[in-house]
Amino acid sequence: MNIFTRTHRAVSILVVLFLATSGCSLMLGREDANPFGFFLVYKETLRNEASLQGEGLKDLAYATDRAGTLQRPNSVFADQFRVYVTDATPARVFLFDRGTRTATVVAIPAAPSEGSLVSPTGIVADVAGTIFVSDSQQGRVFGYDRSGKLLYVLGRFGEFAFPSGLAIDTVRNRLYITDAQAHQVKVFDMLGNRLFDISGSGKKEDSFKFPGAVVIARNGDLYVLDTLRRGVYVYDPDGIYMRTISVASADTASGVAIQPKGVALDSDGHLYVTDAVSNTILVFDKDGRFLFTWGKTGSLNGDFWTPAGIFIDEHDQIYIADQTNGRVQVFQYVK
Repeated sequence: MNIFTRTHRAVSILVVLFLATSGCSLMLGREDANPFGFFLVYKETLRNEASLQGEGLKDLAYATDRAGTLQRPNSVFADQFRVYVTDATPARVFLFDRGTRTATVVAIPAAPSEGSLVSPTGIVADVAGTIFVSDSQQGRVFGYDRSGKLLYVLGRFGEFAFPSGLAIDTVRNRLYITDAQAHQVKVFDMLGNRLFDISGSGKKEDSFKFPGAVVIARNGDLYVLDTLRRGVYVYDPDGIYMRTISVASADTASGVAIQPKGVALDSDGHLYVTDAVSNTILVFDKDGRFLFTWGKTGSLNGDFWTPAGIFIDEHDQIYIADQTNGRVQVFQYVK
């Protein structure tokens, strides 16, 4: 038995004894000792305005209010004051405002020519408040203001086959967009000008096949999740290949990451990959070595049911779109 197998079994014994509606914190780690030097602490669940205000029982009571409650969240992004979520059914964007403690559905236009959504996937927002949403079915990326007014459309001229993952490099003012069916990451400036594409040689060793989610490290490196080859391909900011992290044989209960969906990085370089079939999150160290799986199938706090998008903000708060449970769970990375 190797060290990672032993570690995985130890971490599988989690402290999860608390009620779903309680205000208690959930700390994930070994019961006797923590060999990793960090913990993942449950903070809150976002479903609707009641949940944002900490009214757990009311949140559950009003969960049937489809108009004002997340139904099938797909991706998530957060800045200092707001949490942005794409909801797949119906196709819309939620905005959780921590300042006003309100949750609203962004008033996306209904007409296709004005930027209506059909299949929203990735979401990010820039410092000016522009919300970028990729629509895979329409082959476009839309930019809205917070009221839902359409500002930009990328893809009018067939640039995308199937856009999905989005990431913004605020240092270089670049927008990275994965295009799964074109087998590329397409890079734009913030004015919508296409700068270059990342694709590699086509060989499995140095290039992805069906890029899904994408995240930018604090040093500017690009991490691209390949949902078919089940690997994370790492490039420098200008698209030069560096290395590959395999998530195909992480030490999970099934022995394989069956359907990786989302990818994120904390401030210490730990890599998180959501698995929508095993309902877990795989965690790797900064060198790409597998550490442990986190979570299990269920609907309690700390459980997951089809986890999809994942985002980690500058304060190491971890946001996970828990799709079938109709919620976003928020955790804190604690050193």
